[in-house]
Amino acid sequence: MAIRTSTLLLCLFLIAAFSVFSGCGNEEYEDPQTGMTIRKLGSDLDNRWAFKGVVVESVKPGSPAAAAGISKGELISYIVDERSVSSVDKYRKALREALDEDDKAILRILKVISARTSEELGLQVKPDPEEKGVIVSATTPERKAEEAGMKRGTIIYRINTKEVKSVDDYDAVLAGALPGSGKLTFDIARRIVAPKLSKVGIKVEERDGTVVVAEMEEKKNEANPAGMEGIMVGDVITHVVDEMKITDLDSYKKAIKKAADADKVIFKRGELGGIKLAAIDALGQIGDERAIEPLLKALESEDKWVRRAAARALEKMENEQVIQPLMNHLLQEDEEDAEVRRSAAKALARMQPEEAIEHLAKALKDTSLGVRLDAGYALGRIGEPAVEALMAALDDADSRVRDSAVAALGNIRGELVRNRIIDVLREEKEERTVKLTAIQALYNLYREGDLKAIDELKEVEKTGEPGLQAFVKELLADVKES
Repeated sequence: MAIRTSTLLLCLFLIAAFSVFSGCGNEEYEDPQTGMTIRKLGSDLDNRWAFKGVVVESVKPGSPAAAAGISKGELISYIVDERSVSSVDKYRKALREALDEDDKAILRILKVISARTSEELGLQVKPDPEEKGVIVSATTPERKAEEAGMKRGTIIYRINTKEVKSVDDYDAVLAGALPGSGKLTFDIARRIVAPKLSKVGIKVEERDGTVVVAEMEEKKNEANPAGMEGIMVGDVITHVVDEMKITDLDSYKKAIKKAADADKVIFKRGELGGIKLAAIDALGQIGDERAIEPLLKALESEDKWVRRAAARALEKMENEQVIQPLMNHLLQEDEEDAEVRRSAAKALARMQPEEAIEHLAKALKDTSLGVRLDAGYALGRIGEPAVEALMAALDDADSRVRDSAVAALGNIRGELVRNRIIDVLREEKEERTVKLTAIQALYNLYREGDLKAIDELKEVEKTGEPGLQAFVKELLADVKES
């Protein structure tokens, strides 16, 4: 029954999309500001699956709407009004107006965190479906990010003024920023829910043309909305954002009028596509062999979001039918989207097919750090059959490939593996990052029962270069404590 329900959902999605494009209502509004004509959602779709919004009937060439990439047939569900706030008066006015309609507003904030390593920072991120930034998926307790108020679900737009629109962007920017001053300025967004300005829970002041949180307001028996969202003293508020929900033509007219003097206006649209993605995800949750065929079809979509959803769903499948299609989407030359490649590597790691070894070894050369790590993990999971390919990767000219190969070998026990990792550690010309990974790999082997692996670590502790010695001492301290 579950598979039929999901298949029906896909069919209903197509029927719904056709209904929107063909039109079920006659009421229209020609918007002179944007250059598009919009109409109300037909009665057959209004509020179905929580659908609300207006549909774009036409877009004038050369209009602001055309420049924004808005197309006929799209569903507009929100109009987003973004205003910069360089003074306390502007901040209060913008936030008061944003809270007025629905008690909700979004604050764009600059939050400064000092950390020297990613471990010290303690922040994990995931892709943002709208590709505006990355989303915080987890923070490590008692690490810098958590202490600074970073919360799960926070959108990160920039780090030290550099855009981070993907996990790869985030990794690259962080890798370049951490070894420097260790001072990281995160451009983030947090949602505030409060009935009025006086209930937000902060006092602000103006400093050099910026609005800074000067004090957290604590009131007896009242929650602090700003504090609950991780906003702290010293944070700089740069923008107030009002997401105005569009339910009909009247709400559209009201929102577009309010946004007329905004610094930036964004139309949230394309909600119908979310139904298709939800259906694909549901097929993955089923885990039934009958879901494989529609998922494999979705994996070949030209829409990267559909491919991503299909690849994530296939991570849960353990069936030989999916191995070759996943291999076809593992390499950068065949699949442009890194998130799809990562899901392919994760799925292969779960199934551990030996026929994927060659592809996974090639994936160690991927420009995406995430793909390299997942491919290496998959090879480590496959184990002894993958040793030859990993040994060959240790001779690659690219240190990133060598680093991923060493990490993978750290999950495969054996004298040959241990000795080869030791050779990497002893190689004078080898890069320090690879040597650090080799140390971690030897430590992993020791924890898995290879007692001889610790002898080399003790030698490094005595005679190795200072940076390596410190890392080994930290690892061996854990051994002594246990």
